[in-house]
Amino acid sequence: MKPSHGRSVIYRLPKDEPDINGAREFPAVIVRVWSDSCVNLRVLSDGPYNRWATSVTLLPEDRGERNTCWWPPRN
Repeated sequence: MKPSHGRSVIYRLPKDEPDINGAREFPAVIVRVWSDSCVNLRVLSDGPYNRWATSVTLLPEDRGERNTCWWPPRN
């Protein structure tokens, strides 16, 4: 899939950042597309910890890597 503004992805925090309320993965919205594999995100968490993530690698699937995002699975 090609990334575009407003699309939802799942984002994993970088290794050097602490968990937020015990979680490392969060839904996020693409706010800027740099390329087919690099995006800026607005990361959404429960509580007042929403944040920006810039120049994040967009993967086609979850590979367990930190500071990456991927498309949510389809049910």
